Amino acid sequence: MKQRNTFSGIILLGIGLFYFANRMNIELLQPYLTWPSILIIIGIALLFQSGSGKDSSSIFSGVFLTGLGVHFHAAGKVATWPEPLQVIVLLAGISFLIQYRKTKEGLIPGLLLSLLALWLLFFKSNTPSVENIFVRAEDFWPIILMVIGAYLMFFKMKK
Repeated sequence: MKQRNTFSGIILLGIGLFYFANRMNIELLQPYLTWPSILIIIGIALLFQSGSGKDSSSIFSGVFLTGLGVHFHAAGKVATWPEPLQVIVLLAGISFLIQYRKTKEGLIPGLLLSLLALWLLFFKSNTPSVENIFVRAEDFWPIILMVIGAYLMFFKMKK
């Protein structure tokens, strides 16, 4: 019961602060009073919920939503910010790795997604020779991710 109260309390407090700041028309906060801030509020609430007890099922969601909110804020303000695909893959990898630290589950998907994101961020755009070699692999990586996800869902569940 305490976990649900913590989550609900943070959500209500965060949304209330969001709309209060919006109504007060504080000039300094106006650029941040957009929908990505709502994602950050929900993500932080999920992180507090997972940290306030033994329930660690919301770590992945909390890290992912918080990172996604930060991404959408930064994408409009930083000229050299990476593309959404690269950031989303990196966020998923980081979320799995942080979840692994607490639950000991998700290491392989976290490593695979993080390596894929690093490749998308650094090697794909900087080295044309690597891009020429993997130009066909780029067309198939979503299928590879789906196969790995299906494998983890249906064959790793048996313990």
